[in-house]
Amino acid sequence: MTVAPKKKKTKKTMFNKKGVVAMFSSSSSDLSSSVSSFQNDAKLLGDDDDIDDIDGRTSSSSSSSSSSSSSNTERRSEKHPHEKIVFYTHSLCPYAHRVRLCLDELHLLREEGGKVDIVDVDLSNKPKFFLDMTNGRGVVPLIEFSETGELVSESLRINERLWEEYYSDDDSSSLTSSSSSSSPSSYEDAKRFANACDQKFVSLGLQAIGGGWSFDTTRNERTLERFEREIWEIDALIEKHNDDDNSNTKRKVFLFGGDRASLADVAIYPFAERFELALQHFQGYTLGNVEYYHPPSPPSSSSSSSSSKHHQQPRHFQKWLKTMQTQPSSLRCAVKNQDALLKSWSRTKRLDYFDYESADYINP
Repeated sequence: MTVAPKKKKTKKTMFNKKGVVAMFSSSSSDLSSSVSSFQNDAKLLGDDDDIDDIDGRTSSSSSSSSSSSSSNTERRSEKHPHEKIVFYTHSLCPYAHRVRLCLDELHLLREEGGKVDIVDVDLSNKPKFFLDMTNGRGVVPLIEFSETGELVSESLRINERLWEEYYSDDDSSSLTSSSSSSSPSSYEDAKRFANACDQKFVSLGLQAIGGGWSFDTTRNERTLERFEREIWEIDALIEKHNDDDNSNTKRKVFLFGGDRASLADVAIYPFAERFELALQHFQGYTLGNVEYYHPPSPPSSSSSSSSSKHHQQPRHFQKWLKTMQTQPSSLRCAVKNQDALLKSWSRTKRLDYFDYESADYINP
């Protein structure tokens, strides 16, 4: 359940029975400039440099944790015995979605006693206390370490900090390594991938759905081709770090191998999820089923049916997408009414429509 932060009295005035509803949106004057590039759009929405966006509410989990998970939780609690984290978020924002996934993957949302207090921020009405806290920017996602009062903004920076602070060393073997990986210590690789993805996968995907944060019902084959090239690059990355075992259909596949999501996975999945839904709904295009670009086949492909099949579709990317869709952390913060979300998208033609009207992942 959402829990109200106790640090400042001004925050308490915003509480209702369901928790904190911090109202926060971009006014028309905030959005008056031209949004000709991805970075400009990201700054307006909130997540670039010192700016961020929005997500979710804590979902209580009834699933029992394993003994290893419990011991890891105890070790994290021993490292930070008294510190609470306050997470300012919005449940429809892809940038804040990143942080929500990271918190969940680190088990911080499931610790007994409540390590994280979640403050939901409605972008259509910014509260004074939040504007004061952020020096007038009113940006999410935002993390506050209650013990020190330190604020950390920008989704990738927040996730990196959380991983460094709360990731258990005993889990390092399962973070990004796999038996087939030539580079078992790929945390730095995953971090570099995450830090570059906004200029690559995210930017190309935003162009493919319509440009900026808007939707287009007409396909732009040139932008889709560029997006497919990036998908093939990710497909090759996944293949490099994961065992190529097609017989095990239930095996999970992550970008840098291992048996759990890394910083790289949680960085791009919130956008992949939205791109898949938007492209199918508006353009009848299926993410992961390429139509406009196929990489050149290697010389040996003519004698290998499996290699030939691989060069028809990015099957590793497809399997990764399915893995992330079924991750418990993804399911816990998924939109509860997809049809309602699609209606709002169709009505507003904006991915960031929640910036102008009240909406959340329960009532999108």
